Amino acid sequence: MREREKFSSRLSFIVVSVSCAVGLGNIWLLLYRAGMFGGGLYILMFLAFAFLLAIPVLTTEYAVGRGSGRSIATHYQVLEPKGSKWHLASYLGMAGNYLLMMFYTVVCGLALAYVRKGAAGSLIGQSPEYIAQSFGALVADPAQMVGFTLVIVFAGFAACYLGLNKGVERVGKYMMLVFFILIVVLIGRSLTLPGAFYGLRFIFVPDPASITEHGFFTIMHMAMGQALFSLSVGIGAMAIFGSYISKQKRLFGEAATVGVIDLCVSILCLLMIFPAAFAFGIAPTTGQGLIFVTMPNIFNHMPGTYIWSLMFYIGLAFVSFSTAVAVYENIVAISMDKFGWTRRKSTLVNVVVISVLCMPAALGTNLWSHIQPFGFANFSALFSFIVSDNLLPIGSIIYVVFCCSRRGWGFNNFLAEINTGDGIKFPTALRFYITYIIPPAIFFIFIFGHINRFLL
Repeated sequence: MREREKFSSRLSFIVVSVSCAVGLGNIWLLLYRAGMFGGGLYILMFLAFAFLLAIPVLTTEYAVGRGSGRSIATHYQVLEPKGSKWHLASYLGMAGNYLLMMFYTVVCGLALAYVRKGAAGSLIGQSPEYIAQSFGALVADPAQMVGFTLVIVFAGFAACYLGLNKGVERVGKYMMLVFFILIVVLIGRSLTLPGAFYGLRFIFVPDPASITEHGFFTIMHMAMGQALFSLSVGIGAMAIFGSYISKQKRLFGEAATVGVIDLCVSILCLLMIFPAAFAFGIAPTTGQGLIFVTMPNIFNHMPGTYIWSLMFYIGLAFVSFSTAVAVYENIVAISMDKFGWTRRKSTLVNVVVISVLCMPAALGTNLWSHIQPFGFANFSALFSFIVSDNLLPIGSIIYVVFCCSRRGWGFNNFLAEINTGDGIKFPTALRFYITYIIPPAIFFIFIFGHINRFLL
């Protein structure tokens, strides 16, 4: 059996885990969903669900990954009781990872496109209307959407080809560092803009009108999906990093550390965007293009517009790319574990597969914009709904039940795994909560969110 690769240090494990979570949940999905669903109430629910649901689920993912030493493809099979069918859940997780990158890779391509805009200085001194039109023109151009998407795919799998330590770790460490430095500086400028107060009120003050407009359970459902999406739990995207970590540290503390860092970054991203959006009169309901429409306006009111805008776009591309690499690594590991392929073969096969699978999302805003699959605006919206609002909650329930049920891995085995090493010990008093409260809570919110959204 091939020896399992390991992270070179605990810091590498935390940085790569955070880089996977941050790009997926904080820079993109949180911003436009917070804008769409009324701000403060949605954000408050998101933070509550992150602590109450997502971090405990993350602990179970790390435990299953480290306990099995495998990816989502086979980790249930390694740990499940003989004759049981838990391994069938692996197919949901594997599908989730591929579906996730079918639309998120396109978002990474948009970030890369803005590096070119920043280098050319094409948005400097332009009006908010022109900046919004520029984003619209980009997503309507099939050549650019496909081209930038493919650059991300090939570059991302090239990093995976180099291996865990030489490729994935290095991408995560250096790219995240650049982005964190830039985001702090940009928050300072955003908060000092005239009218920034209204953005802060939108973030931190719940608006009851959002309940009337969207429905309480719809907002709750979307916030729960956001919390799970923000930490990338439910489809094995984080379990793979558990399989790469040593047994020197207890996993509850590691999951809490990653979760808290991720939530802190979430708040920073909100502070970077919404005060500036209100300052420039940009509607928070702009949608997925919010970050590409708002940030150029901030730069046009900063000294050294060119250098700061270029550095931000590079930082945004870095953090988006590091997320893509982290999930690509999971996809590569899936093929290695499932079929016994070498890293080289798995990388070469999946670079072709992902390139093809990304095309509906890349073309969904231009050549195929007339197609509204199952009533969704485009393919990206459909794929996002399937992953964040369905596969993540279902997968999270499965992870928790598998770890806590005597018909699964069993709570004693789970507890022994997460308490191996030094660090924060999992409180045994939480056994009832994680076993009997979390799964029904996720299921209840999942079901009623769908009923409220589609039937009422």
